[in-house]
Amino acid sequence: MCTVTFIPTTNGVHLTSNRDEHIGRSKAIIPKEYNGLLYPKDTDKNGSWLAAKRNGDVVILLNGAFVKYQVKPAYRKSRGLILLDIIKDAHPEQCFMETDLDDIAPFTLILYVSGRLYECRWDGDKKHQRLLDNKTAHIWSSATLYDKTITAEKEDCFNQWGASATTTEEILHFHHDMKLNGEKIKTVSITNIHITADNVTMTYNDLKHQYTRTLSPRAYRLKRCFIRLFNWEYWPSKVIYAPIMLYWFWLSMKCRSFFFFNTANPLIENGGFALESKTLIYGLIPQQYYPKTIAFKAGSTVHPNYPVIAKPDIGCKGVQVKLINNETELSDYIRQIPVDFLLQEYIPFKNEVGIFYYRFPGAGSGHISGIVGKEFLSVTGDGVSTMEELIIRNPRYLLQLPALRRTYNNLSRRVLAKGESLTLIPYGNHARGAKFIDLSHLINDQLTAVIDTVCQQIPEFYFGRLDIMYNSWEELCRGENFSIVELNGAGSEPTHIYDHSIFYAWKEIIRHWKILYRISKINKDKKALTYMTYKDGMNMLRKNAEYFKLIG
Repeated sequence: MCTVTFIPTTNGVHLTSNRDEHIGRSKAIIPKEYNGLLYPKDTDKNGSWLAAKRNGDVVILLNGAFVKYQVKPAYRKSRGLILLDIIKDAHPEQCFMETDLDDIAPFTLILYVSGRLYECRWDGDKKHQRLLDNKTAHIWSSATLYDKTITAEKEDCFNQWGASATTTEEILHFHHDMKLNGEKIKTVSITNIHITADNVTMTYNDLKHQYTRTLSPRAYRLKRCFIRLFNWEYWPSKVIYAPIMLYWFWLSMKCRSFFFFNTANPLIENGGFALESKTLIYGLIPQQYYPKTIAFKAGSTVHPNYPVIAKPDIGCKGVQVKLINNETELSDYIRQIPVDFLLQEYIPFKNEVGIFYYRFPGAGSGHISGIVGKEFLSVTGDGVSTMEELIIRNPRYLLQLPALRRTYNNLSRRVLAKGESLTLIPYGNHARGAKFIDLSHLINDQLTAVIDTVCQQIPEFYFGRLDIMYNSWEELCRGENFSIVELNGAGSEPTHIYDHSIFYAWKEIIRHWKILYRISKINKDKKALTYMTYKDGMNMLRKNAEYFKLIG
């Protein structure tokens, strides 16, 4: 917040700031987006010295106005918070003139709003505002650190150099030459904001910890939006299923129940459509077929052997599933999860498939109707690019970038060696970036017999998907070296559909609905079961929505 430059180029404008601080001041939080504002956060007061809006409006703070001033023991409000208040307004230049600044330390704001450049100063008694030429390069220096002589020297140096600068790298190099390196006050970071017609890019260079982070929230948001729009696998479930719901209504009319599926798997709550407990499901599976799993109440204190997989007892499409490597990560997980959860032994097998199985009640054997292979979200280094840069190159991975940033705090710094691979999410969940590949062509009699043998040992299980970790395909077909990590019932999707067109998906969903209907009806008739009532079904859907909102 002590040296600021404004440089117009043929490709937008650059605003760059050196933050000079006392060596004892707390480290700032690297830039993030907070309610539409992108800025690094000062942990002392929760304010900032600069911020950018998605629309390209930018504000940068310098301490002091025109001259050094006598510092008071305390002020009414931090200048960093005043800055955020001003830039949040629809008209920041007007907001500055209207804001009450009594008992606020003197400061200078550089405002770039709707393509106009303003210099706004508060000298402790009076406000000053100038509209500057946005076609000309400018430099400002903090009045609290630099006298008029040094400021003039910096301006001369800038004027000799500034006209030729066109790239972020060149501008950052200039600001590096201007950094302060005193005994008590040093330049701790340099931040460049590049505004173009369709993008805002913030480059944050932490000099103390030697890393650089680049953020383009508007570009990433727009790109993620288009990825979801043109790839049906990312559409909301309601959109995917709406065109074929007439067939569900037809089946419901035949059963005289909209919620006929509850009889498909009689020993699983709601047939395994929603709100079913994983703990109770694991209790039905012979122990040799699934990992060691322990259930805990929300808030419990536990000390497992690491690593483990933590997940809610009632699942919701992979939400809150996490690999836990140590006590700290487990403490963080327990603190933030508001529901009962499971800790499951981590299975070291590197492969995962989802196998859809069904058996008509009374039949001697069952069938496999589809197999989906799962490629985990992983990156391979080139020896040059950071992990974040590798992630951004893959559209599927880009959708996971916000979640990955929360999980890995070194994405923008860590560079993998050439050929080095790292699995970022070690489980095959579509919502967490895994790629689903249709492997149904690998269905054979040997594998079908293995899966049928397992499923017939699960009481009253007739319809659903088994998510299986395995060592090799040959061993899986022989019934060796595999583990069932999830068993899903009536609510299971035939997830191999995600490797095909939406038309293929509709056809497969309808096929599986028809199988579900037949199994449910046979169980009802032969076992004297009753279908779920409309009232109970709607109550189930309401509770499921509330639960998803709670853990999501």
